[in-house]
Amino acid sequence: MRQIFANLKSVLSTEWNPDAPAVFDEFLREHEWGLALHVVCDYLLEPATPPAAAELIEEIQGLHKAMGIEDSCAIDLRRKAGQS
Repeated sequence: MRQIFANLKSVLSTEWNPDAPAVFDEFLREHEWGLALHVVCDYLLEPATPPAAAELIEEIQGLHKAMGIEDSCAIDLRRKAGQS
């Protein structure tokens, strides 16, 4: 699980929020996986952030499913990327 989240962390931009990587790491240390995931989702859904690749969206959707998180993050990411 840590490797999957380490890969997600690489997506974050400090230009968006200089504290985002530190907040992400703190959530991981506290085993707040869902909150760490949503730091990434929030960044990817920002209007100035380029659309996420289909593979990344699939990974995020899989994590949501594995953790039992039901929200519109993956749907919103797909919509932003122009996927149906």
